[in-house]
Amino acid sequence: MDKISAALEKYLMPVASFIGGQKHLIAIRDGFITSLTVSMTGALASMMNNVFFNETSFVGQYLNKIDAYHESVQPILQKYAIPVMGDIWFGTSAILSIFILLGVAYSLAKSNEMDGIGAALIALASWFTIFPQTAMGVFSKAEDGTFTEGAWGLMPVGQLGSNAMFSAMLVGLVAAQLFVTFTKKGWVIKMPEQVPPAVSKAFAAVVPGGLTLVIFGIIAEIFAQAVKTPFVDWMLEVVQKPMMALGQSPFTYIFLIFIAQLLWFCGLHGSNMVDPALNTMYKTALLDNVNAVAQGKEPIYALTRNFVDVYAQPGGSGCTLALIIAIFIFSKRQEAKELAKIAIAPGIFQINEPVIFGLPIVLNATYFVPFIITPPICLAIAWVFTEKIKFANYLCVELPWTTPPIISAFFGTAGDFKAAILAAALLVLSVVIWTPFVIAANRMGDSEQA
Repeated sequence: MDKISAALEKYLMPVASFIGGQKHLIAIRDGFITSLTVSMTGALASMMNNVFFNETSFVGQYLNKIDAYHESVQPILQKYAIPVMGDIWFGTSAILSIFILLGVAYSLAKSNEMDGIGAALIALASWFTIFPQTAMGVFSKAEDGTFTEGAWGLMPVGQLGSNAMFSAMLVGLVAAQLFVTFTKKGWVIKMPEQVPPAVSKAFAAVVPGGLTLVIFGIIAEIFAQAVKTPFVDWMLEVVQKPMMALGQSPFTYIFLIFIAQLLWFCGLHGSNMVDPALNTMYKTALLDNVNAVAQGKEPIYALTRNFVDVYAQPGGSGCTLALIIAIFIFSKRQEAKELAKIAIAPGIFQINEPVIFGLPIVLNATYFVPFIITPPICLAIAWVFTEKIKFANYLCVELPWTTPPIISAFFGTAGDFKAAILAAALLVLSVVIWTPFVIAANRMGDSEQA
């Protein structure tokens, strides 16, 4: 164990320390967290329509077999409730890239002790500066009666959702960094002390903000005249789609979760450290699924951001809810059982710090192997039964990460009982994996007492 700890400390800790303190990665993580309320609300609105309200939804198809419901309730839902949920989805998930951009830019500016709101607004203006100004597929009529494809002034709202997340995230980072850099150089308009602070702050942002917008205007014209493709479309084809294709390999996901588990074992918050990579590769896939279902289509991607939470981490990182269950059944150590009593309630809601730091699991040789291998094993099995065997439906609803296991699988798939069965089976498997090590801990406890 000493050799393992020494190796982790020598090779992994420096990398982890860099990631943990890297402002741009933290800004990406916090930007996604900031947008969580918006994206989750949109996903829940979509779920309400596709699980309960629509006539062909999971619940609606059964309720509409009742004549009174079909004749009295369903018309009301169709006229009022379904459009309201659709409007909420349009105002959240359909334009989510805007909220992510604002969150990323704000976080980066605040981490540099700069004006977060000012940086976020300049980032938003930079985004629209490079955004396509013409909606292709729309034909405008000229004075001579001819029609030209592309109507100026009709912004393609369809490019403000998940398909623009990479470009929005990048613009938010670059614009905020430029704003911060120009401000730190002192390229600001300084007002007299008697001027109100709000006015002084606004004038101070004029030069940094203006220079940032000039740079993005030049970038927009480079893409329009030289690349012949809008920046957003170019990013989608050259960066986002290849990254998502890489992410749909289960080996990529397993590798990221494996690294997160190693970091946790060292006492670092592994989930936070790999979160930027997970969001970059898998949040888009989840939102694409949400949007597809909202439009009455089938979800597209098997591996999404919440895939690991739903199937491979019941109780939190390391499948520690399974450990708690194994302790209740097989542990003979009184201190472990007492801790399990305290940890069971938060564990049901995916909060496992009491177990990780209280048992502890951190740098505990007895629990190293199951803590590291259980999530990757569960993730691989879930992928097989979702993608290859097609037993469970794809995840298409974003739920709070604190949603209890099994329930999250049912609602995350818009009401698929088979997904809940798969999640329950993986929880049982996790208990089986943890059990020999809990029994081994009993023997170690006996030897320590002797």
